[in-house]
Amino acid sequence: MTTKRFGYVRVSSKQQNEGRQVETMLQNDIEERDIFIDKQSGSTFDRPQYQSLKNILRTEDTVVFDSITRMGRNMDNTLKEYRYFVENGINLQFIKEPMLNTDAKQDDVILKAIQQAVLAILAAFAQKEREEIRSRQSEGIALAQKKGVKFGRPPLELPSNWEFLYGRWKSGEITAVEFMRQVDMKKATFYKKMKEYESR
Repeated sequence: MTTKRFGYVRVSSKQQNEGRQVETMLQNDIEERDIFIDKQSGSTFDRPQYQSLKNILRTEDTVVFDSITRMGRNMDNTLKEYRYFVENGINLQFIKEPMLNTDAKQDDVILKAIQQAVLAILAAFAQKEREEIRSRQSEGIALAQKKGVKFGRPPLELPSNWEFLYGRWKSGEITAVEFMRQVDMKKATFYKKMKEYESR
């Protein structure tokens, strides 16, 4: 049976450049058509190209990653994915962490145990890094708020008599047309403001 080598590339956002990872794949004898690229967070494995790759893999095919962090960022889910590939006879190659490379024909129990231990440590560090990023973001927001920076939607600007008229309109005392006339708004503006007001 003919086996194939595939490359998987992931960057966390559309603004990031995947060029370096793609070049790494090409240097490792992977054809450009066999490189799957996602521009999405590693916290989830529900990525279109990643799932497409999994669907076409066959026993003894090889998937090459630049790093274990390109596979995923969440420790528990990364371990599950790693085990999925191993259990289905898919070879894994990590350029930056060769100690995690697998071979479907490998039967060295001790080596497999070492790989699992190293993987758990690396995945834990990846998750820790993600949590630290979130923490820094929260600290940055808190600091900005102390300095008076406003977050979220700006205050909704409404006529001073809006609340009073809104109550009368909701109770059926006045029509929407009368409401619009008293706040001096055209229909489109009125309903836009109403939608914003009622969604708060």
